[in-house]
Amino acid sequence: MSTQHRTEEKFSIALESIQSKRRIERVLEAANALLDRYAAQPDPEERLKITFELLRRNFTPEVAIVFGNMALGTDSPVGIAGTEAVPPGERRGETVFHCKIIGADRRSGSLTAFYTEPGTMGLTDAEWLAAMRLLAGISGLGVGGHVTCPQ
Repeated sequence: MSTQHRTEEKFSIALESIQSKRRIERVLEAANALLDRYAAQPDPEERLKITFELLRRNFTPEVAIVFGNMALGTDSPVGIAGTEAVPPGERRGETVFHCKIIGADRRSGSLTAFYTEPGTMGLTDAEWLAAMRLLAGISGLGVGGHVTCPQ
């Protein structure tokens, strides 16, 4: 292995590390923006609407949230779909995120999203899943409860 090749390899690793840090910083900025907007909105359903819009605009257009009698991003009526949120359409991303939302007032629901790398923020699948767990966790707290996510 030549010195030139090792130098290029080290440079490539350093560049990927810097790019990964920037992507993670954008996720943290989105989480902070979500928290700021939650502080101005006390209603749990309105908070979930804020989450839905943030996810749809920045992380994936294939997102659905169902909570109590509210269904966002799904064509299924809540009475039929129960607490399972599934975005409509034929297209499905390669990576799937799903979690249950449990509110303080015994209302429950779910958040489901599909993603294909690199998406609008350039996240890897692993980075996207971590971002979704973070934002879903904030959402659970925002409805006075918690979320349960596999993995």
